[in-house]
Amino acid sequence: MMSLKDTLTFQGSKATQLLRTQHIRTVELSEGFLENSVELKQYLDHIKFSINVHFVLEEGVLFPIFRPILQKYLEMEEPIRVIMGEHTSVKRLYQAVSSPVTQEGGIDIESSDEEKTIKSGQIAKIMLQHVYKEENGLFGLVDKFMPDEIKEETQSKLEQKMKSLS
Repeated sequence: MMSLKDTLTFQGSKATQLLRTQHIRTVELSEGFLENSVELKQYLDHIKFSINVHFVLEEGVLFPIFRPILQKYLEMEEPIRVIMGEHTSVKRLYQAVSSPVTQEGGIDIESSDEEKTIKSGQIAKIMLQHVYKEENGLFGLVDKFMPDEIKEETQSKLEQKMKSLS
């Protein structure tokens, strides 16, 4: 079976390259989890990184810089809304997997391993679709429409934010 990793270049402008490089690991681990070659804990650790670092870089740096540019050229921000919706879905599923549910009477109930595996499989499928949409859609728009000087500024801000998150 052909890997999504084999169909994408993960190459872009200075504004998207740091994020594209992170996508490689996301695809490897998501596909590996779905093929049962990556352990649940390792996969969930990566999803935690994606939520706490990758999504933060996109939501806190790339999207605010790119949104006005996208609106100027396309008079819409639908691609960003779609990506943000996927971020929300992944965060909700991760929360359901990683935190016990408090029932009536204040009793914490852990998800079963089977429930965690099923929800993590849903996360993996969303993440693969998500990376595909960013690599073939949103990041291409960034690379096409963002002026070069803003790409440089974006790269610098992404690198600074990455350091503060590490």
